Amino acid sequence: MKTSKISWAILNAFPVASFVIDADGLVTHWNRACATLTSMPSESVLGTNQHWQAFYADERMVMADLILRDGHEQHVDHLYGGKYWPSSTIPGTYEAEDFFPHLGEGGRWLYFTAAPLHDDAGQLVGAIETLQDVTARRLAEEALQRSEEHFKALSRTDPLTQLANFRDFYEQLENEIERAVRYGGPLSLAFIDIDDFKNVNDSCGHVGGDRVLQQLGGLIQGWKRRTDLAFRYGGDELAVLMPGAGLKQALAAAERLIRHLARACCDPVRADDTAPYTLSIGVAQYVPGESATGLVQRTDAATYQAKRQGKNQAVGSNADAAVIAADSA
Repeated sequence: MKTSKISWAILNAFPVASFVIDADGLVTHWNRACATLTSMPSESVLGTNQHWQAFYADERMVMADLILRDGHEQHVDHLYGGKYWPSSTIPGTYEAEDFFPHLGEGGRWLYFTAAPLHDDAGQLVGAIETLQDVTARRLAEEALQRSEEHFKALSRTDPLTQLANFRDFYEQLENEIERAVRYGGPLSLAFIDIDDFKNVNDSCGHVGGDRVLQQLGGLIQGWKRRTDLAFRYGGDELAVLMPGAGLKQALAAAERLIRHLARACCDPVRADDTAPYTLSIGVAQYVPGESATGLVQRTDAATYQAKRQGKNQAVGSNADAAVIAADSA
């Protein structure tokens, strides 16, 4: 048996899909595993330069073709940028992983390599490309990532109100303060406290209290701006971070929420059967140089001031008087 026939027999028995092109870009070998992977029989591609049809809807070079070109690395980078890496074992060889939407039913993820072929004199005479179906692994990795993201979201979400929870509050507060300092924009914080929530629980039970919190969480989701961040701070107290909003704007928004609640939720006879309730809201605008704790304390103090003044109202932090004056000017 001639050496070329032996080489072909070895390649054809090789369980990894492989094909070879010569220096003119014509297919000289297309092994059985490659025919199975691509559903393209060897007789339809041998002696042609139509091997791209197995992988792409439109004509373009595959990685093996690029190996034959001068300055092939820049060509590889152009077509496979961010998806390939040079082999650490064989000079001039590249590895890559990519999704091929036109391969098989629904597309396939392939890990593939391309290497130059040289004769005994060191002349480039062709290139070989190998391909392995890694779809199952990629799908498993994507499913794991989705699962991790889902559980991460659950760990930061209050199950009752569907707002972000206390664990997420301080992290986001620090982020927004840093952003406000960096870009110089205003940042306001509102604490929303249900008035006489103990009476709600006493009269309607904890199930009724839970319904009130659920309803309020939904109202806040519909009331807040897309850029605002809402949290269940604890118990019957909710918090809303308002990036880009000064104190005057934040106070006006808080008053709108109170009016909206009065219209939508405080009729004693309602289909959702929640107890009537009102809100006390404290608002403070971040002052440059202030700590996150300082902003929280001023907002909390404003909430208590709203309660002392008769409840069912929004109050701004006294420390922000200068800011209110500036906003009104």
